Amino acid sequence: MKKQKVAVAIDFGTHGTGYAWALIDDDKRQIHPYMRWKDQPAPTAKNLTALLLDGEGEVLAWGYEARRRFNSRAAGPDARYLKAFKMSLAPASTEGVAAGELTAASLAVDEAKRLVTLYLKQISRLAVEEVAASGFTADEIRWCLTVPAIWGDYEKQLMREAAVDAGLPDDTKRLLLAYEPEVAAHHARVSGARTAQFTGKRASLMSVGSRFLVADCGGGTVDITAYRAVSGNKLEEIGRECGGKFGSEYVNRAFLEKVLVPRFGSYDAIDRINDQQPAALLGIIEKWEEAKLHFSAEHDEEIIIPIPVSVDRCLDEEARKSLADLQDGVTEEIVITSKEAQELFEEVVPGILSLVDKQLGEMRTQRRNAAGKELVVLVGGFGNSPYLRRRLQEHLEGRADLIVPPDPQAAVLFGAVHYACSPQIRARRARMTYGIAMADRFRPGVDPVEHRIDGPEYPLCDNRFLVFVRSGESIPVGKWVTHNCGPIWQNQSSISLKVYAARGGYIRYTTDKGSQKIGSLDVDLTSVMHLPLGRRRVDVSLQFGETEIQVTAVLQESGEKVEAVLAFEPLA
Repeated sequence: MKKQKVAVAIDFGTHGTGYAWALIDDDKRQIHPYMRWKDQPAPTAKNLTALLLDGEGEVLAWGYEARRRFNSRAAGPDARYLKAFKMSLAPASTEGVAAGELTAASLAVDEAKRLVTLYLKQISRLAVEEVAASGFTADEIRWCLTVPAIWGDYEKQLMREAAVDAGLPDDTKRLLLAYEPEVAAHHARVSGARTAQFTGKRASLMSVGSRFLVADCGGGTVDITAYRAVSGNKLEEIGRECGGKFGSEYVNRAFLEKVLVPRFGSYDAIDRINDQQPAALLGIIEKWEEAKLHFSAEHDEEIIIPIPVSVDRCLDEEARKSLADLQDGVTEEIVITSKEAQELFEEVVPGILSLVDKQLGEMRTQRRNAAGKELVVLVGGFGNSPYLRRRLQEHLEGRADLIVPPDPQAAVLFGAVHYACSPQIRARRARMTYGIAMADRFRPGVDPVEHRIDGPEYPLCDNRFLVFVRSGESIPVGKWVTHNCGPIWQNQSSISLKVYAARGGYIRYTTDKGSQKIGSLDVDLTSVMHLPLGRRRVDVSLQFGETEIQVTAVLQESGEKVEAVLAFEPLA
């Protein structure tokens, strides 16, 4: 395997996706973002996370080009324009809606994964071409792909599988997954982010002991995590990650439901327009997306969106009456008052503020009597919103200082490049209590009788929760936790272990409330079947300090590593 000389990061977002690269051994760490997307309205580090597919599901175009071709109707009647499909990798999500199905349910997980793969094929091909033009081969690239911090192990596994299907390396050392707020913290520290724009004071994120919260507000999710700067220019996670579906896409949905539907009279009217003029309806929504980026509510500002002639022709008398009644007789454009626009933002802003308060409370509990204010670092595409910044600043007044790094939309992308070159996290907190189901000697009067099974020598309790790590525990990066186990029966040629996770810290049985099976671990014992039963024991080690859980299994008798495959399942 060739030495990795180039770090390429892909920030795969709900609304926008981009890549950037740097030389790993470059002390100055010059980052090269790609800024020349086809059909882009202006230079930007992010392309649209959108695909235009033909009737067979093949890619006709991607990114801004997909939107332009769909709007021009040049792709044909069977073409489908899809966007915001990333979060449908999380089964409970309601994102991933085709333009022709603006109020539809989410995509199936398998379909969302296929779309992610198709998009990653396009953007990774472009990245390889650019890196090759600088004299490096694909084998010399170390890739980094970003994921939300609130995603579970199953969703991260899906993202890695999609990346590998797209042609990225099937090697955890050459394809890293990184938490979005975590890498944004790196960017904020090295970019000289400060609080001057709000307070006139300078706050350092580089000083040893500084504590700060990162609010990564993107298109789909909002992720909140907290860190402390430690020696060696590294970070230690001090809070517990929290987040929710409070991204800017939900403001767009509120615009559809609370502005367009009332003005055009009904959902049926929206469906009719979407059937007859889908590109024009998409254009109205995109005009709103552009306008909301500049809305602050500091003045009594209205947002005006012209109604295309093609949409006007779809309106019946009822729709025209609704427009006139709600807009003082105006029917040729959509007029959104400042109060109405604020109400759209308030669909998600209170949820964001609540998450920030929750994390600040956790930080203060740990700080005890230590002096100093907490710092809040705002990143992500939604972090560009003047309205969100103002609301957050007012909410934090007197309690914490707000920091916004240069170009918050690119903070995750640039930070991911730094992470790929040199990860700066020293310790993370376990998101859940992880363990495996074990069969151990039954304890009369202690273990539930319904879990008693007959063993070869004595009764066993078949569902003990053998804890590897507890929720909230600080785990140094690279730390392995090891327990040994062995087969029960003479003819047992493999050990199938069920992996469980629980929100609580103290779990005795896998059937306890809050405990859920999240995956399985299979260990092959074929090579030691000739040994006595007691000499077939295996040391099973799980690594929790990284973004993903890793596993190894070693036969105690010989020290030989045996195959151990950890497959995750979605949380309920």
